Amino acid sequence: MKPTRWLVALSAMAFATPAATGQSPPPKLEPAHFQLDNGMTFLVVERPGRRLLAAVWAVRGGSAADPPTRRGVAHVVEHLLYAGSRTIGTRDWEAEAPLLNRWERLYEQSVHRGASVPGLTDVEQRLAGLQLPGAYAGLYTRAGAVGIEAFTRHDMTAFQALVPTEKLELWFWLESDRLLEPVFRGFRRELAVVEQERRQRIDSGPTAAWFERFDAAYWGAGHPYAHSPGGERLEVERLLPEDARTHFEAVYRPERIVAVLIGDLSVPRVRELAERYFGRLGGGSRKVGTLAGPKVPEPALGSLEGLCACRSQVEIRYPTLPFAAAGDAVALDVLAGLLNSRSGRLYRELVVGGDRVAYAASAEHVSRKLGGYFAVRIEAGEGASLEELTAAWDRLLGRVRDDGIDDAELARVRRQLVTDSWRQLEQDAGMAQRLAVAEVLGGHGQLAQWLDAASAASGDDLERVVDRYLVSAERAVLSLARAGGS
Repeated sequence: MKPTRWLVALSAMAFATPAATGQSPPPKLEPAHFQLDNGMTFLVVERPGRRLLAAVWAVRGGSAADPPTRRGVAHVVEHLLYAGSRTIGTRDWEAEAPLLNRWERLYEQSVHRGASVPGLTDVEQRLAGLQLPGAYAGLYTRAGAVGIEAFTRHDMTAFQALVPTEKLELWFWLESDRLLEPVFRGFRRELAVVEQERRQRIDSGPTAAWFERFDAAYWGAGHPYAHSPGGERLEVERLLPEDARTHFEAVYRPERIVAVLIGDLSVPRVRELAERYFGRLGGGSRKVGTLAGPKVPEPALGSLEGLCACRSQVEIRYPTLPFAAAGDAVALDVLAGLLNSRSGRLYRELVVGGDRVAYAASAEHVSRKLGGYFAVRIEAGEGASLEELTAAWDRLLGRVRDDGIDDAELARVRRQLVTDSWRQLEQDAGMAQRLAVAEVLGGHGQLAQWLDAASAASGDDLERVVDRYLVSAERAVLSLARAGGS
């Protein structure tokens, strides 16, 4: 669906206290929380006077759940869930069902043969007269809903919309209906849409494909994060409807789903509707965890070198640790804040300072459920070589180790992180997304935990994680030289 920049660390989720920002009181920290008998979780925040409800539901399972040879199936299922159900998206389900089953058999034969088979086109034409593409989204838009989006990331798949307050029950019906009786119609069309998205996101830019290859080299073969959420082109092309159903049945179980609703609503009404509509979903084990599979390997730390039609640049990655809302993970988030922005160390020292080798530079701590890394990306200034970029970064890191971190500088960074987080949560949609992310990654209470930990991060904490994780002998580097020379 529409590309959305998803957050990679709780630093984008926490929010400030009034004293920290000098603004009005922040959103309610603790949402109302309840769980249905089938294990589905609901978080509700009441905000009277809102015209639109922010509604997000997410499943604990993204591209990391793709099986080998089926990389990309999670993303394809995300698309197919907009195709409707036995109720929505069809003119006559009783007439469509046998035709759809026949089409799937013929389509499977065509994939195995690598060529179309007799009768496939005829069945597609007959189905076209029975199916209603866009019917699901059309019900939403006619009701006045906006921001209807979905996206697949490594650890989760999420669906969101802003719905008029008086259409709360419509949201419950539409979302539960496509989970109760999904029909994966328009399969070949959705594969084409996924391929088009890949061309737009990966193939159209000079560096995106290189960073995709770097992910594969860094994580290594067999790691769940070694492929992008969009999947592998040749494997996506050979996916079958049965592959999509297998993924759906394994991942989209109610005990793996969390829904967040924010707006002018009441918890008793939400609970009533949740039990009526989502209570119809069959439950499985209440225990929620990583889907069964082989032990997750350690990152391979593979480096890459190449040429591209871009400014020469390097990305240096250091393995860190899985997602957490306290301890070293938060200190690494704050360290990224110390390095970033025009007031940060990277700009002051590598772009305009003594080294002055960079055109631009940034840092981020990517924190996921199964592992993380700290990355520094530096684009070369006029005449600077790739070796000079890496050497300048190593000198900067040495100064952090030798000189420590100034208390005033650290206080500024913490204050800026808190203020930015507050701004991101002022909007209902932003808060709903971040509550969903936190719940998927370990619990919505981590919003407050991260804020407390970030506010208390000391210079000693940052120096500790620099020594522990940012080690030259344990890093991977992507080096891209501008094609044709400087």
